[in-house]
Amino acid sequence: MQRALAFDHLKSVMDAYYELTPATWARLQGICRLEQMEKNAHLLQIGDIPREFYFVCQGIFRAYALGGENFDKEITKNFFDEGRFPASVIALLRGEESRLAIQALEDSVVIRIDHDKYRGLLSECEDLKWYHILYLEKNWVMEKEPQELALLGSDSPQRYLEFIAQYPNILGRVRLHHIASRLGITPTQLSRIRKNFE
Repeated sequence: MQRALAFDHLKSVMDAYYELTPATWARLQGICRLEQMEKNAHLLQIGDIPREFYFVCQGIFRAYALGGENFDKEITKNFFDEGRFPASVIALLRGEESRLAIQALEDSVVIRIDHDKYRGLLSECEDLKWYHILYLEKNWVMEKEPQELALLGSDSPQRYLEFIAQYPNILGRVRLHHIASRLGITPTQLSRIRKNFE
């Protein structure tokens, strides 16, 4: 993917929340770099101390943690396709080791964004601050809270339907065992649910 197309994509996604001035946009581009990722490569490993967050220009990623009795079972926490920002947010904010890994599920292209420099821009650029607030409201409050409540109260078929509504571009691109892990069910249960909806 060409650099200009990748950055146009990032700008269009950000402007959909709050339009950035040319000056802010120029400064933001200065703290970013474009990178191609091969399928199965990791943006972040468990135990890394992250310094960046990312924007997905092309491809799809999953964030997973380790669970189970011996912490040897991968548990998918989230998926990030084009136009989304994968990160280990708590580790970034605290400057500590990540409890999440972020893995490419396809050959992908990302923009890496330096977190500390981004925070500096936030304190100086009112338009970027408004973008950030509106992004957090939509993606960390309006979207995340219903997800968490659904995992607590919905039955498996309902969680699957809600997953499809939230991630319409992911089915067919992600292995079913990753989806089952995200829904908190077994791959066999997911197969049965999918058959019932066919």
